[in-house]
Amino acid sequence: MAHPADLDEFTVYVDKFTARLGFDDIVATLGLKPHAVDSDSISMSMQLTEPLSQATGMFSAAALFGAADITGTFLAMQAYAGTGQFPLAVQSNLNFMSNSKASPAIATARILRGGGSVAVAEVAVRDADGKELVHSTFTYVIKERNVGK
Repeated sequence: MAHPADLDEFTVYVDKFTARLGFDDIVATLGLKPHAVDSDSISMSMQLTEPLSQATGMFSAAALFGAADITGTFLAMQAYAGTGQFPLAVQSNLNFMSNSKASPAIATARILRGGGSVAVAEVAVRDADGKELVHSTFTYVIKERNVGK
């Protein structure tokens, strides 16, 4: 499959993938939703909820990391993985730039380099006001994997 053409196509893809799992995974835990698609990136949104916040009421580092990784994974899946393949993160570099209570957080991923077995994605997570919270890169190995139950 190629990069999604629009938000509707991306939403259908995410819905089919999560239904195929047969259980609620981290996407459901974080409340991630498809947000936007353009010619070279996809975005997912995450609302700030009490379980996803840290002691001061801002986004937790774990939630921001998860949003970045999952958005990058979905892009690598759509752009490079065939049927039965799944991107496995083998390296990440993440910088927490700031934090915020302005919800939702929007994770936007774009492919820096990709091919048949490896994809490198850059993912920025911004708050509702556009302030960058996270800047990251992820390297994914594309391999045959059994997904779901």
